[in-house]
Amino acid sequence: IVVFTKVDGCPEHALTTSKKELGKLLRSPEIGKRPFAIKTEQDIATCMGKLHALAPMIDISCVTGEGLDLLRKMLFTLPKRRRHEKKVERPFEFLVEDIFNVPGVGSVVSGFVNAGEITVGSNAHVYVGPTDDGTFLKTVAKSAHIARINTSHITAGQSACLAFSLNKELRKKLRRGMVVLVENPTSTKEFDAEICVLKGEGTTIRQSYQAYVHILNVRQSAFARNIEVVNNNPIGLPPSHNASREDMEGIVLRPGSRAKVRFEFAKRPEYIRPGMRMLFRDGRVRGVGIITGIPDAVPAE
Repeated sequence: IVVFTKVDGCPEHALTTSKKELGKLLRSPEIGKRPFAIKTEQDIATCMGKLHALAPMIDISCVTGEGLDLLRKMLFTLPKRRRHEKKVERPFEFLVEDIFNVPGVGSVVSGFVNAGEITVGSNAHVYVGPTDDGTFLKTVAKSAHIARINTSHITAGQSACLAFSLNKELRKKLRRGMVVLVENPTSTKEFDAEICVLKGEGTTIRQSYQAYVHILNVRQSAFARNIEVVNNNPIGLPPSHNASREDMEGIVLRPGSRAKVRFEFAKRPEYIRPGMRMLFRDGRVRGVGIITGIPDAVPAE
């Protein structure tokens, strides 16, 4: 969805030029979508089932209120990307986004329940981690809050806070990017992913390339240890993406490339699993991917 803001104060020729340039970008082979102007509610119903081919464009102004109702209706009409009610049966998985030390309570973490459910209390034994050495801290989730209201049960799709029974030494090991699990805690420094390089003019990605990786709440630098081309057909990577055999650095990736890459975290092990989406960035380089495998997941107690 493309939104043009401040149309009340924008010159007509500038708005027209911007729309023409955006139209060229959307029609390019890399994107392959057709711009579709949203003027009425009927237009929303028309494009809703064709978002794979159309790119809806809405003009709005927060001063005059023009287009705000259409944008709101458009956003509420979009189908859900994730249905967390289907994740309730999976093992409990809580993503730690922030850490607090509350007087009289102790260590408190806030975050999102990505899967499963848990009932807190003296019998709610959980694993928090991984720490810098890849191990998990075994503790008890003694209480929980949702929107500052005390609750005993949290489930997938909710944002919540959990309070743990940890001493002063263990509190220091808590950090953002950890997870809270009930069973099978594992950590790894390496993972395989199928990636697509979206942009990065003038930049080539080779073996030992380093980028900043985002995987849900995990944020850390990682090295590319091995690169394999996903497809060698004419529609896939052009011949220039394959380095010569004499080149010890192997395959070279450029914008538009797709490849299977083995990454290694630069600093510490993390909890990740196959199926997670990832994003990596480095200067002007942007790329996305999906985790396909974990070669050396280590059970941690």
